[in-house]
Formats: sequence, C-alpha cells, structure tokens
Amino acid sequence: MKLLCSVLILASILAANAKPNMQIQSALDQYLVHARNLNTIVSEDVTTQCFNLYMPLLNEVAATFSNSYQGCISTANAQTANLTAQADQQQKIYQSEVTSLCSAFTSCDSDNDTTSFFNCYASAAQSDVSVIYDLASKAAGSASSLTLGIQAIQDTEYQCTNTTENNYVRDTAATYDLLDNCLKYGVPTTTTRAPTTSTSDGPFYFDL
Repeated sequence: MKLLCSVLILASILAANAKPNMQIQSALDQYLVHARNLNTIVSEDVTTQCFNLYMPLLNEVAATFSNSYQGCISTANAQTANLTAQADQQQKIYQSEVTSLCSAFTSCDSDNDTTSFFNCYASAAQSDVSVIYDLASKAAGSASSLTLGIQAIQDTEYQCTNTTENNYVRDTAATYDLLDNCLKYGVPTTTTRAPTTSTSDGPFYFDL
C-alpha cells in the first residue's frame, strides 16, 4: 500500500507538470516489481492477469488526460488568435484615421505663403481636434479590452487544465485501487473499472 501511495503521488506530480503525453509504464513497472514480492498475491498468473486487465484502463485514463489537456490549450490558442486578429483590424482603422489627419497638415506645407501656411495649420487643427480626442479615447479603450480579454482567456485556460489534471489524478487513483484489490484478492469475476470523471461540463470559455 505504501508503494501504491508513492505511485499515486508520482501520478499527481506528472499531472501537475502538465505533460499531455505522459508515460505511466515506469510507475507500473515499479509497482509490478513490488507486487511480485507481496504475500497476498496468489500467483504470477494472477499478477499477469491483473495487469493485463487494468493496464489498458490506465492507458485510457492517460489518453483522456492528454486529449482533454490539449483541448484546453487549443481552445485558448484559437480564442487568443481570434482576439488578436480583431485587434489587428482595429489597429489598421486607427492607422488609417491618423494618416488622414496627418495629410491635412501635410497639404499645408505646399503653400509658400507664410500667412497662408499658418492659417492652414490653424484650420486643420481646429477641424481635427475632436477627431484626435475621439481617436485617443477609442485607442485607450481597445488597449484595455485587449489586455482584459487575453487575461480572461488565460484564466479560463488555467481552470480548464487544472480541472483536467485533477480528473486525471482521481481517475488514476481509483484505477490503481482496483489494481491493488486485484493483486490482493484475485481477478474479479466481472470486469470492474473506476468511474471516470466527466469533462463534458468543463469550464466555460468566453467569447470575446
């Protein structure tokens, strides 16, 4: 039982390190070596049957963790890319507006008459001052929205991966417990498997 606890601790460490393609063979090999020395094991044949029965289930738990974890990452990346694309479009609009503002002043440079030059600048500035303030306000708002949007995606990604990791540790622990019972009391007459933790009701991702 002490080794079983050690194996479960190892599983939780692996999940905490967030490695989707984790390998559980090493932990199982250590458990098998120890299991062969247990007095509670009836025979080598029983040991083999137990591992043949529960090894696929443990691999299935690991595969589910890998797929779910990658799903969290992929969803977050897609949402970030979408948010960034929207920001890029808004940036182009602001750049176009600034170009239009600047062209109004640039046209004044072609006037060789100093008085006309000053009057042209004064007129352009008066016409564009409200536009400049409006642009400044919108740009600041866009910057804030982008920062908050990315932070929201990152927070939800963490919730998703954390839930996935916790599910992996619980499902692995439950399956190891069944394996331990099999090694102690013999192969069950009917195939028993640990109830897997559903991830269908995982954290909600925001549409930004």
